[in-house]
Amino acid sequence: MTSINNPAKKTLRIAVEGCCHGELNKIYSQLTQPIDLLIICGDFQAIRNARDLDTINVPPKFRRIGDFQEYYKGKRTAPVLTIFIGGNHEASSYMKELKYGGWVAPNIYYLGEFGSIWFKGLQIGGISGIFNRWTFEKNSLEDEILPYDDKSIRSIYHTTLKNFLKFYLMNHSLDIGLSHDWPAEIERKGDVKYLLKVKPFFKNDINNGALGSPLNKFLLSYLRPRYWFSSHLHVRFTASVRYDHEKIQENNYKNDDEIDLDMDDEDEVEEEQDDSKPFDFENQLNFDKSSNEKSMAHKRLRFAQDPISTEFLALDKCLPKRKCIEVLDIDVTPDHLNHPSVNYDGFVHSKRAIAINKVVETYLQDEENVKHFKRLNSESIRHNPRRFTLVNELNELVEVELNKLNQLSNDEFKVDSNDFKIIAPVYQSHERIDDIPLKYWENNQTVDYCKKFNIPYKPLTT
Repeated sequence: MTSINNPAKKTLRIAVEGCCHGELNKIYSQLTQPIDLLIICGDFQAIRNARDLDTINVPPKFRRIGDFQEYYKGKRTAPVLTIFIGGNHEASSYMKELKYGGWVAPNIYYLGEFGSIWFKGLQIGGISGIFNRWTFEKNSLEDEILPYDDKSIRSIYHTTLKNFLKFYLMNHSLDIGLSHDWPAEIERKGDVKYLLKVKPFFKNDINNGALGSPLNKFLLSYLRPRYWFSSHLHVRFTASVRYDHEKIQENNYKNDDEIDLDMDDEDEVEEEQDDSKPFDFENQLNFDKSSNEKSMAHKRLRFAQDPISTEFLALDKCLPKRKCIEVLDIDVTPDHLNHPSVNYDGFVHSKRAIAINKVVETYLQDEENVKHFKRLNSESIRHNPRRFTLVNELNELVEVELNKLNQLSNDEFKVDSNDFKIIAPVYQSHERIDDIPLKYWENNQTVDYCKKFNIPYKPLTT
């Protein structure tokens, strides 16, 4: 909707849901007013058929088909455009088939393991899954193979160093950040007494600083979106992280996907790039592994265009009398009013997210780079992500790729709502699970995305 008093002001009505747990019909039934977009913060459970139940980490007695299969096969259509991230109770094989994001059903979009899109002038970015120290510190780069065992059915939804790296490389013009688990220590920015009153068993984790993800804590404070939405802990909680005590830096802040901020701790004079010489992308991926090992990744500074705070909202799961859904009116900031997504009725890919996927996945095609990545001290990075100096080096390549993407037509970045296809078998009430093979079903959206933007593609292994 547009403000009557100020035609240049645009406000969107956004509904936010906590954990879905397959209850799409109940969620949509609660949307009794016009909504521009529904955001679901994980545990979506996009179960297409009975075989998908073998890929979800839920005790057998709690496994059920749920509502999604009706939307997948077209019996129902989502009444409002919907976007979601993954949690720790998902049809994990389907999520892996769409690792870069895509339509799981008409009008329902998965953001991906990491992803960012624009919607009518709002930039939304997020990271799926939950933090697990042991999985994170393995630096694993391999996709889980079907059938999952007791370990892989859990590790598949754990946040990896690679996906953390991708979100770390995002720009600083995010409006909304999404994660399933909370940023660690966010409870200190809200009413912790209330939280302990309704969830007294959180006390030990709070005292030990173990409630939530340390990765998300850093990402929130570094990316500084205006809003951050989470779920996972099954309670409504709000907090506000303020930045107005910090000194504002002078900068040449840009307003689109070309964001190119000087984030160095010290003033440095960079050599201008000679545009007359071709940029050798492949050779630039092999960095001097001995350089900058003792340096730190760029520090986050505060700029005049930054929000003075990030407003955090966590919501409950979809059950009666639970605070699981909330509607917010969110203004489009003046610097985003000219973005191509403003007048488009669907989603628009973030150019920066595309550039990040290309740079990171191409970097990890090189065997020496893979060896270096697996040797990274992820425990040290977990304690202080500014020790992740690879961010500095890859960011230069992200900027190069952004410049290339900016030469393309804006239409190239529109997410086509017709891309969805039914690929895996649909649910039939009489079906026997043995009639459906347990496999990854190659998804046309993943293949097309990689081909279109020259991102290395590797088929999943069954």
